[in-house]
Amino acid sequence: MSAGDDEATERTFAARTISDQVAEELGAEIVAGRRKAGERLVELDLARDFGVSRGPIREAIRILERRRLIELLPRRGAYVRPLSLKSIADLFNVRMALSLLAARAMATSPVESYVETLARRCAELEAMVETGDPMAFARVTTRAVKTVARGSGNELLVELLTDLANQTVWTTIWQNPLDYQTRDLRRLATDLMTSTLEAIRRRDPDAAVASLGRLLEEDRDRAQETLSQMRGESLNLRALSQSETRTPPETVARAS
Repeated sequence: MSAGDDEATERTFAARTISDQVAEELGAEIVAGRRKAGERLVELDLARDFGVSRGPIREAIRILERRRLIELLPRRGAYVRPLSLKSIADLFNVRMALSLLAARAMATSPVESYVETLARRCAELEAMVETGDPMAFARVTTRAVKTVARGSGNELLVELLTDLANQTVWTTIWQNPLDYQTRDLRRLATDLMTSTLEAIRRRDPDAAVASLGRLLEEDRDRAQETLSQMRGESLNLRALSQSETRTPPETVARAS
């Protein structure tokens, strides 16, 4: 797949059906805690609330079932599944691990067309530092990480990251502005993504992993903090990051 194919794919995914839009809104309510675990979702009530027919509601429920936000029980209907902040943190950490693997691979043997695409993504971020809105900035950042994944040349890794986006709560949690709400935060993210690009260009895998890793860790912690405030819950982010994102020394020794 060329970089041009990458951009065409993004344009294709930009179109949203009514079911997609309902799934995004309803999912955002669940993530924010406005729909509680165990709450029954009645198609007729949802159709009235969203001003659509029951067909799109039914499909939206299936979408959210695939994202593990809703459970469909035979002869009982649809219910909101429990969603913990830890489970969201787990998703961030798995995505981070895959993305850093991609950064190392891309910096080791970069595909030039994707290096050019990443440079364009960095330019987009730069243009949004002063005036960009948080949601738009987050979308471009996500596209930059996708570009790193595709630039790794590892098709399985790309498929895994795509599945994480499509079959989990990942897309849904970003329906609220969770990060990049100040100029300083956008400046930091842009600088770190640009540093990742520069490390890839000079074929420095360790520097690429360090820059992208810091960016993704900062994203995770700020998004979790915002979600914690929205949901009225707490989570020990420091303990979680120390226990789940650091590779034990003995693992490094065995791999070397």
